[in-house]
Amino acid sequence: MPDIIEILKEKIEDKSASISVIGLGYVGLPLAVAFAKRGYLVIGLDVDGEKIAAIERGESYILDVAGEEVALLVREGRLKATTDYDILKEVDVIFICVPTPFDEMKAPDLSFIVAASEGISTRLKEGQLIILQSTTYPGTTEEVVLPILEKSGLKAGLDFHLAFSPERVNPGDKVHTVENTPKVLGGITPACAELARYLLSKLTPDIYIVSSTRVAEMTKLLENIYRSVNIALVNELAILCERMGIDIWEVIEAAKTKPFGFMPFYPGPGVGGHCLAEDEYIFVKEKGELIVTKIGEYFSKARRNAIEQKYMGTTLLKLEGVEILSFNPLNGEVCYKPLLYMSKRRYDGKMLRIVTDDGRHLTVTDGHPMLVWEGGRSIIKRAFDIQPGDQLIVLIQMPETEEQVLTIDLISYLSEEEIARVRVSPKTEKFSAYKDELTPHLRYKHKYYWDIYRYNCMPLSLYLELERLEIMPIPRSDLYLRTGRGSSWNIIPAVLSVNEDFVRLLGYYLSEGCISETKSLCTRFSFNRDEQGYITDLKRILEKIGIRYSSYRDRKWNSHYIKVSSYLFSKLVKDVLGCGTDSYEMRVPGFLLLAAKPLRVSLLTGLLRGDGDVYHEQGERTYVKNNKIYTHHINTAEVGFFSASAVLFQQVVILLQGMGFVPTFKKNKPRLCLYGAEQLDKLTPLFIGEKRAKLERYKQGRRKRMPNKKFINYGSFVTVRVQEVSKAKGNDIVYSIEVKDTHTFVTSYGIVVHNCIPVDPYYLSWKAREYDFYTKFIELAAEVNQDMPYHVVEKISEGLNSQGKSLRGAKVLILGVAFKRDVDDARNSPAQRVIELLLSKGAEVSYNDPYVPSFKVGDNVFYSKGLKLESVDLTEEIIKGKDCVVIVAGHSLYDYDWIVRHASLVVDTVNATKSVREGREKILRIGAPNTPHASRDT
Repeated sequence: MPDIIEILKEKIEDKSASISVIGLGYVGLPLAVAFAKRGYLVIGLDVDGEKIAAIERGESYILDVAGEEVALLVREGRLKATTDYDILKEVDVIFICVPTPFDEMKAPDLSFIVAASEGISTRLKEGQLIILQSTTYPGTTEEVVLPILEKSGLKAGLDFHLAFSPERVNPGDKVHTVENTPKVLGGITPACAELARYLLSKLTPDIYIVSSTRVAEMTKLLENIYRSVNIALVNELAILCERMGIDIWEVIEAAKTKPFGFMPFYPGPGVGGHCLAEDEYIFVKEKGELIVTKIGEYFSKARRNAIEQKYMGTTLLKLEGVEILSFNPLNGEVCYKPLLYMSKRRYDGKMLRIVTDDGRHLTVTDGHPMLVWEGGRSIIKRAFDIQPGDQLIVLIQMPETEEQVLTIDLISYLSEEEIARVRVSPKTEKFSAYKDELTPHLRYKHKYYWDIYRYNCMPLSLYLELERLEIMPIPRSDLYLRTGRGSSWNIIPAVLSVNEDFVRLLGYYLSEGCISETKSLCTRFSFNRDEQGYITDLKRILEKIGIRYSSYRDRKWNSHYIKVSSYLFSKLVKDVLGCGTDSYEMRVPGFLLLAAKPLRVSLLTGLLRGDGDVYHEQGERTYVKNNKIYTHHINTAEVGFFSASAVLFQQVVILLQGMGFVPTFKKNKPRLCLYGAEQLDKLTPLFIGEKRAKLERYKQGRRKRMPNKKFINYGSFVTVRVQEVSKAKGNDIVYSIEVKDTHTFVTSYGIVVHNCIPVDPYYLSWKAREYDFYTKFIELAAEVNQDMPYHVVEKISEGLNSQGKSLRGAKVLILGVAFKRDVDDARNSPAQRVIELLLSKGAEVSYNDPYVPSFKVGDNVFYSKGLKLESVDLTEEIIKGKDCVVIVAGHSLYDYDWIVRHASLVVDTVNATKSVREGREKILRIGAPNTPHASRDT
């Protein structure tokens, strides 16, 4: 059988190899055109139908690619374009050139890479070569792309070949092109690297092979970090130069005359702009418990034992031995994954409240990465891009739990003072049965030792002493603990079995119980007098355990009370299990949330019997329509649950959803509802008495099963529709999380979200934390660059003030919202933050960009619906009607002489007006003094 590498090499050599480029942006289209010019058949693949249509018409939408070249290649049949992934079945080589975010304050968004990889995986064939070019963190090719591709059943290095070669496109640069810029390359195996080198050598002869894909990925990050750090340096100097009356642009021009040791970088408006509100819930697994807690509260608790670092106004915690409830978007599995880091920082930006059709809600920062189910897969959307109708992912399954015997040794929780007040008695045998063994020791330990045999009772302290000496024949599991004297004595087992009865008892307590303290702790259960079935069940459990109680009725309130006066029982519930003492602080013991399903069902039974309600309506309604009489059959039912404890409510949500139930929620109330034939049939066995009778009547009267339209079930998860996205009250502090492997976690109401962490050069700083390393220098540069949009707005305000105008109410035109000159990608543009700041200060903002027809920003004023701007025409009338024109992306298409001539004030953030001669008194430049000084460009 011919070697697959040699077969592909032959096809590359004779140019019969076909190539597909996924992602036809400023990286992908030049690459596709370059290979097509070399004589290869290239098929571009993109989800943007407008780009496909433009290529089919022979048009270029990228400044660096000539339209005439595209038209010629399309006519000759060497360049094609499609949105159909099935074309991948026919090609020999696939380049992945999809976008990745570059904004240092946003989470790593690998959704485009994941989507492309999944699209390839289902169509992967033997012998293909896949080359990833998208900028990403070290390990992406091996940890993300490779596993997805190998789901096909083919193995990298044997059946197909995989490599990483970072793009080195500099948009607008006519000198350094994709055809003459050296390429760095790393392969999954040496054979992968060699095959990729052979292909790329047909494009450019200068190929530098490194030892792995991780090295190649790090190389790209080093290049970007180098740029970021140096821009930060120049940005900082630019502000200093302004104050010193020095023109930074002139300084740079002078410095770059040095032929060695210096490379020019230029200041600019910054790099484009996430986290949960402190009251959102997370589900943390540690020390055998599932802790349901607000993220802010857990951060405060976790920092006691975590490694803590502070920088950039952020407190970062490195955690160990902690897992968090997570979701694997690749296989739909609910799992626990290591919680690596948490951070806390001050935040004065925008918050969004996302509400679903079924009443769930979540408050996040505007840029938080949300998981959305779309087109049969999960994708990542920023919160500000979430729209009504988007489907959020909600878990309805919990990771498998092994059944185990659970017991509570109450003695081990007692203090010395409490031990001194407690006595013990055997459950079955008597101490007197062991006289011969015990008496020799008791006579020296207890003055009235014969009373131990007479009353079959001894001080707990004495029992523990004999146990320590290994001469006590009766184990703790066969003991009762006794408190009180005379008629007020109480007993409780020293070791309690956590069985279904005991857990149901806790469910009753959490829903109907409380603990009060007068002379001693006392536990009370309160039921409606008509709930005799529940009252009888609780009494039976207490009697079975061996706990004394009193029972009485309150005729005024139609209530039935069961009172347990045992101090030790109250201590067990309050301190040992941490269940709380009243309805506002109730919570399920964390270990029970990890217990086997029968125990969780029993816990839920007690909870629903207590705080659950059942509604049922059955009958007929007659009405007249069009002179005809109609009879409508009514048969509806629902089970509801309410709790004044916010923690208990979230615990019940996760309990229900972990068993496959999907509740809906009342707006602004801690109340959930369950309805639908399937759900109510599963709940019916949990109830007794009238509540169960209602559900059975509903079932008997049901004529057909009505579908539940609130969610779509996918097995381990459901999707629920977003109803609205609105402005939320701002948070001074926000929190973020980093989760290993899956990079997702489950938050309030079981909603799955993505990690909240930064990217691009800052991918590296977060990746470094896995190795207990902190990239302080990189993040210091990030801090400087982040501050530049604020400086730009200050510059605009100064310019307006000098003309007797206020920023509030000023009409401001932004020129260029792309993230850099002469490109159509605006996702990470500094213009976004500049516009948001201007809007927040009351300015009226519009923009023009020949490459970006629409641009979405978020602002406190507009967040109820989001703000989508459309590019305005750049006319003399438009410019004259503005108080200020701000140049953010210095596109080469702009006629800056014409712009300055008609504008009343120009704030130039990128020195685009350096060659303008007339009207320079109207120009304010970043990094230059406010009053123009003589310089080489004037």
